[in-house]
Amino acid sequence: MSHTGSGIVLLGGGVVGLTTALLLRQRGVEVTVVERSLIGREASWAGAGMLPPGRAMAAESAEVRLRSFSCLCWSELNDLLQRLTGADNGYRICGSCVLADAADAAEEAEREAARWASEGVLAEVLDGGSLRQRFPMFSAAYSAAVWLPEFAQVRNPWHLQILRSACESAGVSIVENAGDASLECGSGRITAVRTADRVLYPTAVCLTSGAWTGGLLEQFGVQSRIRPIRGQMVLMRVGAGWLPGVVECGRRYLVPRQDGLLLAGSTEEDVGFCRENTVAGVRGLLEFACELVPELAVAPIVKTWAGLRPGTPDGLPLLGRVAGCENLYVGAGHFRSGLQMSPGTARILCDLMLDGRSPISLEGLQVERFSAGVWKGASCER
Repeated sequence: MSHTGSGIVLLGGGVVGLTTALLLRQRGVEVTVVERSLIGREASWAGAGMLPPGRAMAAESAEVRLRSFSCLCWSELNDLLQRLTGADNGYRICGSCVLADAADAAEEAEREAARWASEGVLAEVLDGGSLRQRFPMFSAAYSAAVWLPEFAQVRNPWHLQILRSACESAGVSIVENAGDASLECGSGRITAVRTADRVLYPTAVCLTSGAWTGGLLEQFGVQSRIRPIRGQMVLMRVGAGWLPGVVECGRRYLVPRQDGLLLAGSTEEDVGFCRENTVAGVRGLLEFACELVPELAVAPIVKTWAGLRPGTPDGLPLLGRVAGCENLYVGAGHFRSGLQMSPGTARILCDLMLDGRSPISLEGLQVERFSAGVWKGASCER
């Protein structure tokens, strides 16, 4: 068994862990990423890479605040990755059509546009005629929508591969297939991280373990209430440029890629740590896609997969330092928003660990908010 000093240890090698590690290295910090299985192969890899806009970094809503800050940080991260690797992560501004799926579709679209406008985000209401003109392939059942021209996307697998490459070239130590890790404590701080074949002696530890974070926090009396929520996906081939932007309808969506692939997603299933696709899940996604765009009935299916999102009762992450442990931090529980919020989360974690302060308010994202006597909300996602 090896025994090494390791600077800051990040437990979890998904998009949040890798981005945080890279930013720490840019500030000259020694960093080790420990991943229980394979780097970047859990929820970060499985999502659709949707990046909604945001500008209200001083908003009262914790979701809007973190989304807006992350939106600002994406351009900085893309510039850094391009400089370090020269590779393309598929980031592009593509726009999104948010469909009004209700009896009062026109009124719903107006309310949705007003909500985005209140954040300073460009939003255009599409009535039936303008919707059909922009998306002629849609079923006539949809009569109103909101167009968000600043909506962006990134290719998850490309982005994660590039992040790993950038981390390795910057000197981040990466440990894969480590299995479950345990934390040893003394005098109010983490003194060691133990895996099956090594012991690390960190200056600080940050939990970026997604759906696996809860077990690590329990020994510190923190009820994270993070649990895995399965999301199934279907990938089809439709031809390049066929769909002019992302389409959102409630919790489901279609995401077109530049190379002619089309993602249909996604389910939300509380089934524990089971990531298998099911007939019912795939069928539901295909029915949604074909009801929206009847032409998709003849589109070839390329593949299906599923990932485990780290869900919390309010759909927002636990972000900050763990009370009573001076060198333990958490950035986990992002549910459906891990990729989109990863640059902002990473920047916050870096600033907290190195400077002791966050660049934005963490009100509503506190690590202990679900512990006994603290959480007052209902147990449901956003």
